[in-house]
Amino acid sequence: MPEALTKLQLKTLGVDLAELKASLEQLLVDTESGSKPVNLKDNQGRLSRMDEMHNQSILVANRNLTKNRLRSVLAAQVRFDQEQYGECHECAEDIVYTRLKAYPEADMCIACKQQLEES
Repeated sequence: MPEALTKLQLKTLGVDLAELKASLEQLLVDTESGSKPVNLKDNQGRLSRMDEMHNQSILVANRNLTKNRLRSVLAAQVRFDQEQYGECHECAEDIVYTRLKAYPEADMCIACKQQLEES
């Protein structure tokens, strides 16, 4: 059974969550213009239009992943504020510090996450 997080670990993870949130928000701002529809008249050649559309589709997909992760971070911050952070929402056991350090937004312990992915 994992140990509960110490005050220092919680403080560190709170900072990690805030920094991750800021980083994800900045990434969304930085990539906003590239996700707008491609103006086909701006590109002369067929291949450059196709490249532009392909690059845009990749950027849009990455932005969607970023938005999803940001939602997870915001949910983790709510759990943090409600003093429920670091508790697996499946089994109610503590999530180990090393997992939270790698994925501050994690809401499941390794065992429950693996079980979910295998099913």
